[in-house]
Amino acid sequence: MFDPEALLRFLDEIGEIPIPVIAGIWPLASFRNATFLKNEVPGVVIPDAIMQRMEAAKTREDQLKTGIEIARESVERVRERVAGIQVSAPFGKVEIALGVIEG
Repeated sequence: MFDPEALLRFLDEIGEIPIPVIAGIWPLASFRNATFLKNEVPGVVIPDAIMQRMEAAKTREDQLKTGIEIARESVERVRERVAGIQVSAPFGKVEIALGVIEG
């Protein structure tokens, strides 16, 4: 999930349901990663504002930090509305997921 507002609209639309909703968070590893996901993976929507933030981070290190920061912001935005949050480890890099969780 790259657009917490879309998830919140969805939750408003479905109302109370008898099953838990788990939000999936995928930290963006780089601007290139974000561009690929946005353009090549069907169903993935990454808001322009997120893409602009990723592009503004010039080094790969800064892009990774920005991706983790965006993921943390998404967690904070939805955490009170979902039963849990699953944080993915992009490219199998567990340290990226831990960066989101440990803040």
